[in-house]
Amino acid sequence: MLSQFCRECQGNYAGYIAIMRCFYEERTALILVLLYLILLTIDLQTVILGRKNLPSQEVIMSEEKLRILRQSHTLHPHPDQVRDPLFTSGSPFFDPHDLVQIKYELLRRVRVDGDSVSHATSLFALSRPTFYAAQAAWERSGLLGLLPEPTDPRQAHKLTAEVLVLLRPLANTMSSTQLATWLRDERQLGVHPRSIERALARPAKKGGPS
Repeated sequence: MLSQFCRECQGNYAGYIAIMRCFYEERTALILVLLYLILLTIDLQTVILGRKNLPSQEVIMSEEKLRILRQSHTLHPHPDQVRDPLFTSGSPFFDPHDLVQIKYELLRRVRVDGDSVSHATSLFALSRPTFYAAQAAWERSGLLGLLPEPTDPRQAHKLTAEVLVLLRPLANTMSSTQLATWLRDERQLGVHPRSIERALARPAKKGGPS
């Protein structure tokens, strides 16, 4: 009787071992499937997020155009801050990097659309003195006035008559230090504020008031 019971127990234990082995094999297979699905999901999210990381407009632009804008001093110093709808609509024609185009549209928005100078300059990421200088250049020379004036490296530090024409109206509201900063940012000219003061005072000393 005891021997028969032992044989039945051994048979039951063997069956239990077989069932447990099958269970562990199925569980391992299930874990592998879950790991595969997790990795597949991560890869898919990586692809989707990667598509959202679009290159900046400067990368999309041709390197040749960027090079020319830099060399000609017509590259907007803050193209990412331009908020005018024409330049944020995605149109390839309106380029926030092109400073000449930016200045033209700035003048048009104020003189044709009737926008205020302060609001328009904030949309185009330019200063009020830059607007008034561009306006004076436009009235004097038209579209060519918006182009930077070529400078001889030997005379780049000098205040030419044309530069003084731009500085005189600005001097009514700006200090010599501010004018020096404006010359550095807008004309790539490094001039000491004291030199600006002397240059602006020189005609008065020579000819006096008319």
